[in-house]
Amino acid sequence: MASDGNGPWGREPGNDDNNNPWGKKNRGLSKEANLDDIIRESQEKIKKLFPGGKQHNPGKFIGIAAVAVVGLWLGSGIFTVDESEEAAILRFGKWTRTAGPGWNYHLPAPIESAIVKNIRRVNTFTNTQANASGNTNVMAGEGSLMLTGDENIADVQFVVNWRISDLGKFLFNSKSPIPTINAGADSIVREMIAQTPIAQILSEGRAEINPQMQDRLQALLTEYDIGVQILQVKLLKVTPPTQTVMEAYLDVQRAKADMERKRNEAIFYRNSVVPVARGDAKKLIEEAEAYKEQIVADAAGETERFLSVLKEYKMNPDVTRIGYYYETMNEVLAGANKVITDQGSSTSGVIPYLPLPELQKSQKKGT
Repeated sequence: MASDGNGPWGREPGNDDNNNPWGKKNRGLSKEANLDDIIRESQEKIKKLFPGGKQHNPGKFIGIAAVAVVGLWLGSGIFTVDESEEAAILRFGKWTRTAGPGWNYHLPAPIESAIVKNIRRVNTFTNTQANASGNTNVMAGEGSLMLTGDENIADVQFVVNWRISDLGKFLFNSKSPIPTINAGADSIVREMIAQTPIAQILSEGRAEINPQMQDRLQALLTEYDIGVQILQVKLLKVTPPTQTVMEAYLDVQRAKADMERKRNEAIFYRNSVVPVARGDAKKLIEEAEAYKEQIVADAAGETERFLSVLKEYKMNPDVTRIGYYYETMNEVLAGANKVITDQGSSTSGVIPYLPLPELQKSQKKGT
């Protein structure tokens, strides 16, 4: 079959049929392509981007490009800060100022740069869990063994909540502010535990210790001037460290409980006995006072009676003497058995007897 020069991919070489797309030559990939033609075509395309510019001016294009690059470089210093953040502006690595929330600007790199930090976020440091997450705010361990004020060993677990109060001081007044906070918190807690008996730490005394630790830690970090505010220091748990120490500690606590029980019983006994004794003492004192007043009154009455009798005796001595004689004999003979005999009787061996006491008794019974 004779060929007409048209193959399946277009005309054979030498065929100048321009309607075959596979037969066209690509000037951009052809060996005969000239570098000047490529540059010329690129310039024509760029020239179309600038209206009115029919004559190519390489210097003008370079100037416009330079202005655009400088504009982009200057615009790279624009940044925003959220409401909960602040930005520390550094000029050649030195802190110059702090920018607040909103749109801000610093000179583009490498002249100035910005470090943005969240100053509202509450950071937490605790010594109760291992640092498995890589958080530098968490110390490794399950608590710390500490010596209490009464020489007991306790496993103390605590937490510290803090936030940044001054970003510039936080970044540049201390080389490592977070380890400083952690070490300061551990030191303050150990100091307070060493001054407090373990019974007070385990009971209601913990509520008094927490604010004291917060105040002391805040005073320490204020002295360091690292721009940190302590929001809370709280003891989470205080326990004896091991099972062996636990048994000894429980024995001590049981002994203390027995001592407290005995003391309460003694106080109860004292409260029940002392008021009774005081009442009896007061009663005896009142009876003694009444007896004293009675004796004094009787003595005063006897004195008055004696003085009155003396006055009468001086006026009538015989009458007074006889009256007192009869009165005395009446008192003496009132309770004595009396026998009346007749001394003038001539009867011998027989004594007449008149039982006057028996007669008096019979008369009292008859009445």
